[in-house]
Amino acid sequence: MNNFQITSLLSKVKLSETEKQDLSNALSVLCKDKEKQAEFFAYCKKWKLAPWTFSQLKSYNLLELFSEETQKDFSNFYEKIRTENEDRNDEAVKILKEFKKNNVDVIILKGNLFIHTVYKDTGYKKMNDFDILIHQKDWFKVQEIYFSMNYIPLGFGWSGEKQEAAKFSHTGISFISPDYKCITGTQWGLKSPTSKYTVDNDDLWQTAQEFDFYGEKVKQLSPEYNILHLILHMGIYKCGTRDFMDVYNLFLSEYSVNEDKLAEIIIKSNAKDKAYFTFLLSNTCANVISNSILDKIKPQNDGFIMKRLNSRLKMFEETGDLHHSYNDYFHEVEMTVFYFNLFPKFHTQAVLYLKLIWLILWPSKEIVHKLSDITEHSSFYKKVLARIKAPYFVLGLTAEEIGWGITFILLSKFFVDTILSLKNYFVKKESYFDYLKKQGINPDDIKNAVKKIQ
Repeated sequence: MNNFQITSLLSKVKLSETEKQDLSNALSVLCKDKEKQAEFFAYCKKWKLAPWTFSQLKSYNLLELFSEETQKDFSNFYEKIRTENEDRNDEAVKILKEFKKNNVDVIILKGNLFIHTVYKDTGYKKMNDFDILIHQKDWFKVQEIYFSMNYIPLGFGWSGEKQEAAKFSHTGISFISPDYKCITGTQWGLKSPTSKYTVDNDDLWQTAQEFDFYGEKVKQLSPEYNILHLILHMGIYKCGTRDFMDVYNLFLSEYSVNEDKLAEIIIKSNAKDKAYFTFLLSNTCANVISNSILDKIKPQNDGFIMKRLNSRLKMFEETGDLHHSYNDYFHEVEMTVFYFNLFPKFHTQAVLYLKLIWLILWPSKEIVHKLSDITEHSSFYKKVLARIKAPYFVLGLTAEEIGWGITFILLSKFFVDTILSLKNYFVKKESYFDYLKKQGINPDDIKNAVKKIQ
């Protein structure tokens, strides 16, 4: 087995006796070579699998096969992630108590839920923030709660630090706790209303189930809507074992997934292609998703997502590893836009706008190859074609999140905003960092907190 196959097996919350034996045999061979042990840990760390791999190695009594040095590497990394997650949860409990006092309904989303229900392990993976779903009408009230707890807004949003719930968005601005240990991700929908996806929020809330988060009575999505959320949140390129394991482990967990209901909401949400993409790539890690559900949601078209799926599967067949095309280029584009909105002066916005255009038009050679699922050994023709296609793929990533129309509208808006920012040399406009300094907050602390987001 290669490292991909070993970590994929270890990622599953349930293993058959045959799989356990295969795993034991593979690790017995790997651990005879200390250099391969180091490579294995580096692989797990690179693809964000080290914490859960450590937990699984311990639970199957396989950790002792590794040298003391490698065991320590795994253990130290796991403890760091576990501590961060538990510190975040401690802060989150305080928020949930305030929500309860103010009659704010809340659903706990993704990893912060799955640590209790799927993995039963607070350190199973690193999480950037504490994601929750609220009713849109409660967003202003929620902001008031955050401010009353001295949480710091990460940016001004679209309409100042006390923004209204934007009709073209499904998320509010993030807030960070005064000790920088908890970033909130507050949303009132599962996907942007400007995207092609249409989630039935009424059904989502009606089918939500009760959930106890460290003694606080909150809610969780039904198994089917949890899977839909994972599908809609799945990156087109930022998707590897660590991302897919939440999907197939939800099927393997104590949750009871109704396939007919799942197929129904996938079709109703116009998410057949994204679901098929997610399920087929999940099955390269762990063959858990049944053919019956795949048959029900198989798309008829051959659009952007299906072409990316076919290309990725071909890459996987050639290399034996799903991660060769993995990249988070969209995050770099996203952060450039984030900083663009923080600085009101023309000279700064102009530089950031030009950087944004450059990121779209001329990605690095490494990213170009990943976007087209090719390697250094591919033909010259394929490399040239990949360079030509790269801007389309980058824009396609953004359009997947917010829709093609709003993508071009925002690019035009940023250009207009850049030109209009010339007036800020003559009429003083408070920047986000001016706001932080007025509050007695060191902007560098916020920058460092944002840099840790993966």
